[in-house]
Amino acid sequence: MAIKKLSVWIFIFSLILVGAGSSYGAEGNKSLFVNLTSNEMNRAAMAITFSTRIRTHKQIPVTIFLNVDGVRLVNRHISGNTHVSGKTLQEMLDVFMKAGGKVIACPMCMKNVGGMKKVDLLNGVVVGGSDVTWPALFAENTTVLNY
Repeated sequence: MAIKKLSVWIFIFSLILVGAGSSYGAEGNKSLFVNLTSNEMNRAAMAITFSTRIRTHKQIPVTIFLNVDGVRLVNRHISGNTHVSGKTLQEMLDVFMKAGGKVIACPMCMKNVGGMKKVDLLNGVVVGGSDVTWPALFAENTTVLNY
């Protein structure tokens, strides 16, 4: 009797694992939204590197939303320090965008950090707004990470 119950539990556990594995492995319509509020080297590099790897390996839509001090990362007039990877954060963002990632800058935050304008942004960066940011943030099956 105990062996029969154990066999049933093993069977149920196996079904759970198979179900979890298949939903994890099937990317379907998943997406990632990374909220980056900092221009601090290590935090920003982690967010950008992680986003690039997910975009490259999982082939799902990935958006990096820069707000608060994060918008400083895409100001073409601010040269960045070089990360241990050998690239500046701006170069890392360029690699991310070339891999198909989307970078959105918060327009209010751009004003708050010294009056940044669209012409100050790196090529490929989009100025946010409800028509740009919300579809990426509120898409079905979107995971949000904060850095």
